[in-house]
Amino acid sequence: MIFFLEADIFQFFGRFHSMLVHLPIGFIILAVFFELISLKKKVDLNLAISYAFLLGACFGVLSIILGLMLASDGGYNEDTITLHKWTGIIMTLLTFLLFFIKRKQSEAIWKKKGYPIIVTLVMILLFIAGHNGGNLTHGSNYLFEHAPSSIRSMAGLKPVRERVTILDSALVYEDVIHPIFESKCNVCHNNDKAKGELLLIDPKSILKGGKNGEVIVSGNALKSELYRRITLDINHKEFMPTEGRTPLTNEETVLIEWWINEGVSFDKKIIELSLTDRIKSYLQDVGIGLKKTFLESLNVAEVSPQTIDSIKLKGFKIKPIISKSTLLEASYSSYNKQELSQDKFNILLHAKDNITWLNIANANVEEELISNIGQLKNLTELRINNTNLSDDGLKQLEGLKHLEYLNIYGNPITDSSVESLQKLSGLKKLYLWKTNITEEGKLKIKDSLPDLTIFLGE
Repeated sequence: MIFFLEADIFQFFGRFHSMLVHLPIGFIILAVFFELISLKKKVDLNLAISYAFLLGACFGVLSIILGLMLASDGGYNEDTITLHKWTGIIMTLLTFLLFFIKRKQSEAIWKKKGYPIIVTLVMILLFIAGHNGGNLTHGSNYLFEHAPSSIRSMAGLKPVRERVTILDSALVYEDVIHPIFESKCNVCHNNDKAKGELLLIDPKSILKGGKNGEVIVSGNALKSELYRRITLDINHKEFMPTEGRTPLTNEETVLIEWWINEGVSFDKKIIELSLTDRIKSYLQDVGIGLKKTFLESLNVAEVSPQTIDSIKLKGFKIKPIISKSTLLEASYSSYNKQELSQDKFNILLHAKDNITWLNIANANVEEELISNIGQLKNLTELRINNTNLSDDGLKQLEGLKHLEYLNIYGNPITDSSVESLQKLSGLKKLYLWKTNITEEGKLKIKDSLPDLTIFLGE
């Protein structure tokens, strides 16, 4: 008997609360669903409805018992846990009542009239209990955590601060430490569930610490309880995060150690702290200080719908490279009845700053057109394979400094184009299958561009 009164045993059984609590919810909703069907289809589902309510109530009792065991460990917001507990208890009692009413519904007028009221009340209590259970498990803002700013404002919440990822502008707490706490720690250390009476939601609560006092010693990570907990063996009973949640990565742990040793700043920029190459590398691992790609750095105005329509009328397919982007992908199919002409390409140039991907593979491209392609200075991908491209034509593409992908397979280019290809310093992928470039020429290109991968069709 003493064995079952131990606190750890209470927690062991209490953890099953989250598994069983969905059963009463499911059976109660099923009973209401059957009720709606019976009303609409005029079929007798009274027996199924009554037993669905009975099963919901029975599993509700079991969920309440397990929930009380789980809550015995403390660490929960008293107001939230009390509301969650009593709405669950009242809902379960009313569900038992619904079972008895449904079984004896025809015997009394008050039962018939009271039944729909009690069903409505049970559904309201179900949503209240479920919402507060979500608050206890995921935090009080879990419903609107990822909502658009307009919806957050309607809910009385502050707009989400856009995280800064540029090293020179990012704040050490807001952009590095707070996101780590939010993703790995605050499920158990929020306003509704504060394990060890510790909150990690804002500077004030972090500095206050938990029931045993401060958890961070400014300037000394090794003497900080928080750092000790996150660096314990994962099987240690004091290891954080608890309850089998995803541990901090090595990079996240080192960054917290660095932040503590640097004085636990809440308002300084990262560059105001001591930065080593190791810390810079770890900051990149959590998204701070990563160099933007060329496409990410582009900021061009949207092309007007009229211009898009005029380009499409010339036989081009044109669309954003990703949804809602102002950057465009253009292509001209070789199956078009009319060949790609200078006149058609001149219309495409009306959107030259926005076009970053161009596909004119297998089209009959006239020599004078190639110089126009060279005007698309923001091109990162060009498919111009099987177009009879010559060495002189390729030379006109030397100005495409941001080109990363180039497919020129099936064209009669020779080693005379090697120098032109070497000037495309941004190239990452180059398709040379069925060209007249020799093995020596390919080696010269590769030596000049070590990050380049050349595809030869093998």
